[in-house]
Amino acid sequence: MIQFDQRIIGFINIFERITRAKVKDCFEEGDTLTFLVQLREASKAVGKKGENLRKVSKIMKKEIKIIEYNPNPIKFLLNLIYPLRVEIQEKENKLIIKTKDNREKGLIFGREKSKLKRIQKLFKKYFPHEIIIE
Repeated sequence: MIQFDQRIIGFINIFERITRAKVKDCFEEGDTLTFLVQLREASKAVGKKGENLRKVSKIMKKEIKIIEYNPNPIKFLLNLIYPLRVEIQEKENKLIIKTKDNREKGLIFGREKSKLKRIQKLFKKYFPHEIIIE
């Protein structure tokens, strides 16, 4: 079960009140707040022309990222690395991300693998699969 501190609960309450989207998880990294919203709630969370996103960002004085949860591990991983379009194969308990070139690979890794670590950390909360990048 996921536990939140008072600050995060406050962020979730503000986010849900403004967007009317149900939050599954929320975590803070520096000046960025990432909200994991329920299936089919991402467009509601963003709002028309990004209106909700801008409003929440202004109130919280933080950059806001929204990721849509999906019970299918492949679709959830695609949501985590969006807007990249890559091929993902599932073998045993592993998800293999097939990239076209080093540029795509670099976008997944991030500086000093920071983005990859964040993706793996969030993914591991919900699925037992290992992520491999080729």
